[in-house]
Amino acid sequence: MITERGRALAARPRVSTLRVPNISEIDFGALRAGRLARLQATMKRHDLPVCLFYGTANIRYATGVDVMGVWTAGTFARYCVVPAEGAPVLFEYKGSVHVAQKLVQDVRPAFTWQFGGTESAAKAREWAQSLRSLLRGMGLDRERLAVDRLDTIGFLALQAEGFQLADASPATVDAREVKTPEEVQLMAVNGGIGDAMLAEFEAAIRPGIREYELLAVLSDSLLRRHGEFLFTRLVASGTNTNPWLTEAHDKIVQPGDLVGVDTDANGYEGYVIDVSRTFLCGDDPSPGQKEAYRVAYDCVTGMVELVRPGMTFAEFAAQAPKLPEAYRAMRYPGMVHQAGLEDEGPGIPYADDDRGPRRILPQREIKENMVLNLECYAGKAGAPFGVKLEDQVVVTASGAELLCTYPFDAKLLS
Repeated sequence: MITERGRALAARPRVSTLRVPNISEIDFGALRAGRLARLQATMKRHDLPVCLFYGTANIRYATGVDVMGVWTAGTFARYCVVPAEGAPVLFEYKGSVHVAQKLVQDVRPAFTWQFGGTESAAKAREWAQSLRSLLRGMGLDRERLAVDRLDTIGFLALQAEGFQLADASPATVDAREVKTPEEVQLMAVNGGIGDAMLAEFEAAIRPGIREYELLAVLSDSLLRRHGEFLFTRLVASGTNTNPWLTEAHDKIVQPGDLVGVDTDANGYEGYVIDVSRTFLCGDDPSPGQKEAYRVAYDCVTGMVELVRPGMTFAEFAAQAPKLPEAYRAMRYPGMVHQAGLEDEGPGIPYADDDRGPRRILPQREIKENMVLNLECYAGKAGAPFGVKLEDQVVVTASGAELLCTYPFDAKLLS
């Protein structure tokens, strides 16, 4: 059963004691130095003397630099070499070297081979040889090279060059799971942006508007507040809300429709705003809509109340609110994931979910200054609607503090 504190979370407005700073108060030099220090400490802990990053979030975490984040996330146009001691070397898309030089001292034009067809292998081999030369100059050419992602040509080129490869994720996951003080400040700033996005989104809901028009409202609200981009198009209405994960299309919102949204945005300085709400188009919800909303609400607010540092992921999974049987077949794949410069992991799946391959329940614990996303989808199989709710919180010594405080739909909770 939900407790009195959980019921209080439904009140308008929702509150958080987390202070939202002015941008001018945030020390961006300390932000970048603190992230790099955490990363290099975890590299040493996992015996990884040097890392090669192509993942855009890992490059940004290590250097502070982001260049054309959406495009470069799907290409191999830029990369970064990070030693466990010393300064990173950033290999930047050659047209953007001047951008990276504002933050990083050693910036060089990147080797690229993508889209080269049969000529790509030779260029990738040249790239691998350049890495060997760089690491030799660092005294690291005989050490393992930890990599976050590569394409086949790149992997084969490093293999042919004789590199001993390792996985970088043990270091990057451990470094990024606990946020630095400056990261927490930025998450709080972005929580306010998320509140504004949801307010403008809800205000735009009316009969006759199309889903993609509501998505445009969400994106406009983000961009006007110095956010960066939406990384999904999760706006759905009426029958598109069940099952969840149907993205915005040309469906027209009808009176009485539920309208679900997942903000799924990279906000100011790239930090993720990931909150879900479901709203009613109209004033007269059906009993079934209210029931589904209550199920999702009790689940999410119950999880917010449960969070505390020192609790293992397994303990959380065992104690989290259970969905009624009628809602289990359609439930969301996981209860909890982490967030920072992207949606992060590891997360917490439902321990009893046997739909397809079982997801890993990591042997980890909740720690202070983690950022967690607690989410629930409630929809019955075959029903013409469903409800998606999600809160984003930072873990404090006393429990969870909301980053976004936007209220739940009072009409659906009445």
